[in-house]
Amino acid sequence: MAKGSCLCGKVTYEFTGEPLRTTLCHCYNCRRITGSAYSTNITVPEAAVTIHGQPRQFEFDSGQGPIFKISFCGDCSSTLWKESDAPGFKGYYLLQSGSLGPEADTFKPEGELFTPYRSKWLAPMDNLRQFEGTDVGA
Repeated sequence: MAKGSCLCGKVTYEFTGEPLRTTLCHCYNCRRITGSAYSTNITVPEAAVTIHGQPRQFEFDSGQGPIFKISFCGDCSSTLWKESDAPGFKGYYLLQSGSLGPEADTFKPEGELFTPYRSKWLAPMDNLRQFEGTDVGA
């Protein structure tokens, strides 16, 4: 079982089983959400996640089709996960790997999404599949 939390610890979660996939996303919205060059998304079935605490949520149009909801701590503002009812995302949480702390290192990324938006100073990561959008298959 893996456990994650916000920075202040008021919202925590845990999940069982193995993630469906782990991907890096270079879209501008994910960059804004994380305040970084990309987000690292660990995709797990919603049914495998137990949440403790009351996260706040913000909904936004990705500009690529799906509407996403971000869950974050209302006190420390740490982004914890994203979710969407769009095909390919429904029924899953996209956990933000930084909310796991050192446990995140056990979930090696398999691919990079929205590669045309990758920061120009950041090279493609070795041995990761490259996708121009989100179509990574099942």
